[in-house]
Formats: sequence, C-alpha cells, structure tokens
Amino acid sequence: MRPLTGELLLSAWDQGMANHDVERALIMLSIALPEEGHDHLAELPIAERNALLLRLRAITFGPVLRGFTECSNCGAAIEFTLPVDTLLSRSEVTPSFHLRPVNSHDLLALFSTHDCADAEKLLLTRCLKPNSTQHLSVSDLRKEFELLNASSETLVALECPTCSQQGQADFDAAHFLWAEVKHAASRLLVEIHELASAYGWSESAIAAMSAQRRSAYMEMLDA
Repeated sequence: MRPLTGELLLSAWDQGMANHDVERALIMLSIALPEEGHDHLAELPIAERNALLLRLRAITFGPVLRGFTECSNCGAAIEFTLPVDTLLSRSEVTPSFHLRPVNSHDLLALFSTHDCADAEKLLLTRCLKPNSTQHLSVSDLRKEFELLNASSETLVALECPTCSQQGQADFDAAHFLWAEVKHAASRLLVEIHELASAYGWSESAIAAMSAQRRSAYMEMLDA
C-alpha cells in the first residue's frame, strides 16, 4: 500500500472531486493499491474496504484520527481523537449462510433507487447467496443482514464538553479520509503555486519533494 502523497495525492483529489464518497473510496484505494484493481476492491465487503481505508489513512496522515462533530443537544462543537488500531479491531465480519456482506457495487446500485423500502429490497436481493434455498421471512433476512453488516458501521461514543450530553456519532471512513485528502491536496496546490512562481520549478518536481522540504522552502519565502 502506497501513501497518498505528492502526485498520488493530487491524482486522488483530481479523480475524486467529481464523484461521491462510494466511488471516492475506490479511487483512493485503487491509487494506493494499484495491483488490486478497481473491480476487486469494489467487491470487498464494506467492513474490509473500511479497514483498508483506515490503514491508508494511518500511513498517509498518521495513526490517530482527529475530528469534529456537533452536539445533538446544544449544538456545541465536539472534538474527538481515535487511534486507527481501535477502529481496526471492530472490522471483523460475522459469517452468514444465506447472505453475503454488502460491497461497493451494492452501494452504487442504490443510487438508482429513491425509496427506502425499495433500497432495502434491492440490497437483500443482491446479497442473497445463490445456493441459499431455505425459505426465510423478510424479517429474518433483515435481522441476519444487520448482524452480517454490523461491522461496516462504526459508532463513536462522545460526550459534549459543554452540556455533558452523551451520545454516539456515525464514523464514515470514506467520507473522513476524503475530507483529509481534499484538504491536503488544496494545501499542496497552494505550495506548488507559490514555489513555482518563486523558483520556476515544475508541478511534478515540487510534488515529488517531501513535505518537510516543501515546508522549508515555504518558510524561506515567508522570511
């Protein structure tokens, strides 16, 4: 797995800007894991896909996540930190006899539906194993589906520092990593613009520099 730095970071940003989070996740992973291929990554259970995104986040931006959310009670900002290893320990998938886990192809298929009931029916139909001949009620399938895909959803326990309200926030690995990629790419583009304007260097030459080296040149420009 390659970290999203330099040209790889800009490529992920460039390809991801016109897409949504499901496709952005596949784009980022395809760039970091070029030997895997887009289709193979799209067939991975969402829990496994998220685990890869978290590992990619760790080698690109560090092993501790830092984020913000809003208190549902008073609206105050809540800052949280999460070690990547803690989230990775929750990514195991519980096997199922009748269903396979949801993957990215399934999520992409949902964009053609606009009704929750239709979306649920589509997911259950797509995830039902071909060799599953035992008849189960929709209720039983729904329970089995929720258990099977429970690890694809990550809930983070939070406490508001202002009103002490305790609650949970849904952590979306794809959305979180994309936000960091977008921010880092924007910062890199600013550095490229300023260094190219000052020294005449090419975009590729500046992007190939280490972050520390670019930072040192930026400090000299600001001196």
